[in-house]
Amino acid sequence: MTAQSRSPTPYMNMHVCHGGAVVHTSLMRRLMREAEMKGGVILFRGSGAAARRYVEADRSRADEYYLGADDAVAEYAVLDGRGEVTATHALSADEYEGWVDWINPGTGESMGTPRAAAVGMKGSPLFAEMTINAPKSLSVAAALHPDVSVALDAAQQDALAEIRQWLGQHSVTRVGPRDAREVLPIERMQVVGIRHKTSRAGDPHRHIHMQIGMRVWAAGKWRALDTAALFKQQGAIRALGTAVIAAHPQLAQTLTRHGLALDPASGEIRELEPFNAMMSKRSAQIRRNLDRLEAEWEAAHPGEELGRVMTARLQGIAWTHQRPGKKPVDLKDEQWWVQELREAGYDPATSEHRTSQPAVAVDELSVQEVASRALDRSAASSSAWTRHTLQEHVTRITTEAGVQATPAELREFITLATELAVSDCFSVLPPGAATPEHVAHLTSLSVLTAEAALRDQLTATKPKRKSEHPDVTEAAIAAGLDRGQTVAAAAVASADALVIVEGAAGSGKTTMLRTAIDVAAEHGRPSRVVAPTLRAAQVAHEELGVPATSVAALVYAHGWRWNADGVWTRIAVGDTDPESGRAYTGPPKDTRLSRGERVIVDEAGMLDQDTAHALLAVTAEAGANVALVGDRAQLPAVGRGGVLEMAAQIRGRTYDMTELHRFADAEYAALTLALRDRETPGDVFDQLAVLGLVTLHADDEQACERITETAHHGEAITVVTNDEAAELNERMRTGRVERGEVDDEVTATGSDGLPIGAGDLIQTRRNDTALGVANRQQWIVQHIADDGTVYAREVGSGRKNPRTVTLPPEYVAGHAHLSYAATAYGVQGTTVTTSHTILSEATTAAGVYVGMTRGRETNRLHVIAEDMADARAQFIEALERDPADRGLAHVTAQAAEAVRGLVANGPVKLVTEELARLDQVAERAKEQADRWEQKAARLDAQRDAHRAEDEQADAVIHAAEDAAEHVRTEVTRPLVQRAEQDGATYLAAVEDEAAASTRLSAVGRFGRRKARAEHQAAKEQTQTQRARVRDNWGSAPPRNHQALPGWAAQTAAQKAKGDPRVAEAARAADAARTDRGKTSRRHKQERFALLAREIGTEQARSDQFGMRTVNPQRAARDALTRATLARAEADELRNLSVNDAARIIAAKRAEQEQTRRLLEQRERQLNPFQRTTPGSDPGRDGPARGL
Repeated sequence: MTAQSRSPTPYMNMHVCHGGAVVHTSLMRRLMREAEMKGGVILFRGSGAAARRYVEADRSRADEYYLGADDAVAEYAVLDGRGEVTATHALSADEYEGWVDWINPGTGESMGTPRAAAVGMKGSPLFAEMTINAPKSLSVAAALHPDVSVALDAAQQDALAEIRQWLGQHSVTRVGPRDAREVLPIERMQVVGIRHKTSRAGDPHRHIHMQIGMRVWAAGKWRALDTAALFKQQGAIRALGTAVIAAHPQLAQTLTRHGLALDPASGEIRELEPFNAMMSKRSAQIRRNLDRLEAEWEAAHPGEELGRVMTARLQGIAWTHQRPGKKPVDLKDEQWWVQELREAGYDPATSEHRTSQPAVAVDELSVQEVASRALDRSAASSSAWTRHTLQEHVTRITTEAGVQATPAELREFITLATELAVSDCFSVLPPGAATPEHVAHLTSLSVLTAEAALRDQLTATKPKRKSEHPDVTEAAIAAGLDRGQTVAAAAVASADALVIVEGAAGSGKTTMLRTAIDVAAEHGRPSRVVAPTLRAAQVAHEELGVPATSVAALVYAHGWRWNADGVWTRIAVGDTDPESGRAYTGPPKDTRLSRGERVIVDEAGMLDQDTAHALLAVTAEAGANVALVGDRAQLPAVGRGGVLEMAAQIRGRTYDMTELHRFADAEYAALTLALRDRETPGDVFDQLAVLGLVTLHADDEQACERITETAHHGEAITVVTNDEAAELNERMRTGRVERGEVDDEVTATGSDGLPIGAGDLIQTRRNDTALGVANRQQWIVQHIADDGTVYAREVGSGRKNPRTVTLPPEYVAGHAHLSYAATAYGVQGTTVTTSHTILSEATTAAGVYVGMTRGRETNRLHVIAEDMADARAQFIEALERDPADRGLAHVTAQAAEAVRGLVANGPVKLVTEELARLDQVAERAKEQADRWEQKAARLDAQRDAHRAEDEQADAVIHAAEDAAEHVRTEVTRPLVQRAEQDGATYLAAVEDEAAASTRLSAVGRFGRRKARAEHQAAKEQTQTQRARVRDNWGSAPPRNHQALPGWAAQTAAQKAKGDPRVAEAARAADAARTDRGKTSRRHKQERFALLAREIGTEQARSDQFGMRTVNPQRAARDALTRATLARAEADELRNLSVNDAARIIAAKRAEQEQTRRLLEQRERQLNPFQRTTPGSDPGRDGPARGL
């Protein structure tokens, strides 16, 4: 059975490593390998040529799809302050080398001159590298299935994009004099990406090297990226990369189609994870072969560099070494590893398909709950934190929920939850202080309350009167105690409610405690020991012979519980235990305390506040007394600490033991006390060098080789991180295998992914009472069964007959690993003959002290440095490095120190913000002008279109009217003639009637009858013609000949109206006029609609009713004027010194403020009944200040 170690950050792990001033290809290769394996932030110091040589030689593993050009070696992107990519292209080898050496690829200009390394001082870092890693099994899934490969590429690209955007938004630089520095956001930065599908050993390992340029543009010039902020941001960046890939919908859906399930907590593929160890073991074998071959080649070819062809050849040899018949053409071909996987027993058709947890949408998560849990986690781990810490916890909680979401959805939720969490925080800094995001200055009410409660408990232990201590003289003489031990033993044996004993490493705390316990027993006071770890408690039980357990086990037995977020609660007897589901019946008999019993807390410096609070509550209830025994100079608590400091302050008395008994050399013993005090680190280093205890190494590789060659079994080797321990453990195991001390034929695989065989020294990392093992307990492997079961014997217990244990393969795979090298937490409390401590840039003062005090005879310090001056500087830096949390007072002082010399609103920030505002005003005004011009163009286009339509409609009307007139004329002309004829006939009849009437009146008697007859006939004729005219023309006939033409024309026109042709033509003309009216109304509606879209409904109505006419051209001109004025003002400020520009800005703002107040005063005078709306207090934006 095999398994790979589960990193809490499966996609992005961070490690700090620095090269020397001159970085050769072999060193660059090692740095890049560390980035692949461990991830992390690596500050590269060296040269562009060295970086280029490595990248060119390693291009065989690069993903050419993303590089594009044949000569390209890396992707290059420029980010602005919003995190947006403003430029991108592939870099050639020459361009990449120049970029590393601070030459801008876009312009060819120099971005500055790197500081050269000097005595006691490193050179400038040229870039910082972070790696976006895919977990092993996910990379294997991508090798197995092409569509998974595509989906994983997309997920990693999205993760890269999100990280780049976040970096652009949160990266900062520092400007100004040392005593008035300002932290400013970057305005422009550069990021280079190099993609690989495999590791150097050729196994599937999808990762992207993201190299962050150290030169950023801010406040008008190229400046240095603030790497202190970058290191504090890495947790949030790590979590963000993990979240984007784990939540990627395309990746999840693609995996599901193949019956594969992604575990969001580990990032591993559940069905493939069991094969990780096999792949890792094979990869490690090839990598070791390749390292050896490359070292041999470089030794045989001094001054030469490995090229692509020779690198590929050595890779092939490394693959086939000890495995003849298997030689890949190209290690980049992942199918060779697919074959290895199948030979190991993986068959997609028969593999177990586990049920994956259902996907969760971000909408299903409670923002308030996530924010609250993020605060709980922050408060559990430290007394103060940064905004980045909160975001990291928010992101991890979101990922753990199994969310599937797009990067944009994820970003929105994380931002909202982080803002909510920040709003519930206080700042430990005073009002007006600078509060950069990367400084830990935020805390919460729960932290304040918890520390106050702990202080109250400690205060309650102060005696009202001085108590008498028992006489321990006789016992002390018998035990050989010194003066300090004797006084301390008397105090511990007393009935004092609280005793604090501090002892330097090697001061004989165990001997003192044995005496104190015996004396207390003689006075009827039993004792028991509790310790932060079960392993320490077991050692105490064996050495002191009294009941001993971990503090956590004791308080757990008394009803205290804590959840995954670090929230502590206590259940009462009869309550349901949330862990077992059964009723809690109270503490077992062997954990019950008696009145007056002395509870001795060993390694009390590692006691965190929550555990201390629970312990003091339990002891107070029983009337038991407490003795805190520890050393503040050694390792601190993992979480909110400072318990020993608070107790010493409140109790007002500590018992110190400074006479040392461990060390064979009295001079070295005295030196460790100086190391413990940390007051003269330079002198301590000088004395170490005089004693010959400082060993220099050119690089990590040489240090590992030297320690592997010289360290003997049973010696302590102290490193900073578990990753460093795993690398050194692998090397040391290889050496022991070669010497025949370890069996490598039948092996199991530990949690670090390394093989374990008979003869190996291992360490268990999880308490398991059923197996009989404790965290950090060491064992020698005696036998490995075929199923991976490990049989091991206890080491370091001091027993004549050491215990043996049987470790199931599942436990080994998850909770056991090699232990030749360990972190300071792994070696604290041990005593060996010889100790080795490796110094790095992450080593702390406590780590140095613990590591350098384990050996009775020899304690050797290993430093990667060019010379003793460089090593001395690194040693001094390490002793000044103290990340311990010692309570609110301590973190407040740390925060104040972190911002000492920083100004919140300095002149550079003032000028930069004003220039940014003016540039934004100009940009917005130009955009407004462009928009107005576009609006004007659209309005003009509509107006032109409407005008064209109107002209066309008018032409139609004119044509119809002309046609109607023509028809009317044609129809009317003959009618006029007829009307004139009829009218003339009528008028002739009228004239005949008049003539007949005249003749009748003039005729005599004898002609009257005839005249009368003629008159009658004429009259009838007139009537007939009149009737005819009326019938034909519908109107009275004309009165005379002068009226005849007009009458004829009028009557003819009236008659023509009834003609169908005239009526049809008239209707056509009317229709054209109706359409014209409809078009006009439509144009009015369209105009209003366009105005409403362009300028808003209200302004469109104003324009419609003539109240406020819109003039886009004038608005565009006004906006261009504003842009010009803003640019001119910005140019004027840029031509001034920073201080002069700041004074002008301040004066202008003061004038504007005075004007505003005068206007408000005038408004109040004009309207005395108007209520003043309280404005927001800018000083209260963000977290509240003060405690």
